[in-house]
Amino acid sequence: MPANRYHHLGWLQGIELYEADFSTQTFSRHAHEGFAIGAIAEGVGGYLCRGEQMLLPAGSLSLMNPEEPHTGHAAAGSVRYNMVYASEAAVRALLDLKDLRGFATVAPRDEGLYLTQALSRLAQRVNAPAAPGWRLAVEEAMQAVLGLAFTRHGRASLRPAGQEPAAVKLVRERIAEGVAAGDDLSLEGLAALAGLTPSYLIRSFSRATGLTPHATVLRMRTRQAQALILGGMAPADAALAAGFCDQSHMIRQFRRQLGITPGSLIRH
Repeated sequence: MPANRYHHLGWLQGIELYEADFSTQTFSRHAHEGFAIGAIAEGVGGYLCRGEQMLLPAGSLSLMNPEEPHTGHAAAGSVRYNMVYASEAAVRALLDLKDLRGFATVAPRDEGLYLTQALSRLAQRVNAPAAPGWRLAVEEAMQAVLGLAFTRHGRASLRPAGQEPAAVKLVRERIAEGVAAGDDLSLEGLAALAGLTPSYLIRSFSRATGLTPHATVLRMRTRQAQALILGGMAPADAALAAGFCDQSHMIRQFRRQLGITPGSLIRH
C-alpha cells in the first residue's frame, strides 16, 4: 500500500482526499483552486504561508482558502496528515451555505481533536472495501468534516435540525427496504426522497432517531444478520447476505451493538 494516496470522489462534487505520509517530499510554492482542509496526525509539518514560516505539530490544522499560496514539507523527520480539497461550489452545495467566508486562521490548534478524528474516519471509510452503503458512509463522513471545519473555523452557520416526522419516516422505510434488498443507498438519494438537503437530513434524522442514516443501515444489517444466523445460516454467509463486506466487519458490528460475537448467539 503506497504511503501517499489521493482519492478523487467524482460523484461527490469532485472532492478529493489526500492521505499523506512522507519524510523527504517537499512541495514548491503553489495554491489550490478550492479549500484545503487538513489535520496533522503525526510528526511536524511546515510551510511558508502569508509571509510566515509555520510549524504544524500533531494536533494542528491546516486550513487554506482558495488560491492561498504556500509551500510544504516535513519539518521534523516525517509527517502524516489527511487533507480534503473541496471547491467553493462543492462546500456550498453539500452544506447548503449561501454565506461562505472562508478561514481566518491558517494553522489553528484542533482543540478536542474533533476535526482530526473526523478526517481520520473519512479516510477509513474511503479505504473500506466496496459494499452496499459505501457511498452513504463516505458522504456522511465528508459532511462531518466540512461541517466541523466551517462552523468551528469558517464562521458558518448551518440550519438547525428541525422536526421532520414525515421525512424521517420515509427515510427509515427506504433504509429498511434497501437493507432487505441489498441496495446501494446514498445520502443524495435519501435526501431527494425526503425533499431535504443532505446536510439538513443528517441533522434532522439524527435528532429524531439518535442515529445517522448510515448508523441506521448498520443497525438494520446487524439485526438482519442476527436473524439469519438464528435461522441456521453460517455466520460467513449471513454476513454477505446482510450486506457486510466480510465476516469480520459483521463481527465488529455485533460487538458494538449487541456486546457479543455471532458465536455467542444461542437459540432455545
